[in-house]
Amino acid sequence: MTVDIAAETPEADAEETFEPAGDVADGPSIIYTAYFTAAEELVEHIRAADVLNLGFRVESYLVAPEEGSDPPQIEFEFTLLSELPER
Repeated sequence: MTVDIAAETPEADAEETFEPAGDVADGPSIIYTAYFTAAEELVEHIRAADVLNLGFRVESYLVAPEEGSDPPQIEFEFTLLSELPER
């Protein structure tokens, strides 16, 4: 499953988006997706997923500010999966 994040930027520090579960044949289903601007919150979610033996996917991207004087900000997309993905 691919998530297109270019069209929309999250407004808050953490925003959760609940998505319907995908087809089992496509791999682990998605439980939820959250967006973070702070690495500490991301690490907290990664540790929780590890304790629960759930899989996760993390993507990072730069977001250009609306005003040109500020440097780009890094944001993270954390997707919690129903099980560990196969490698």
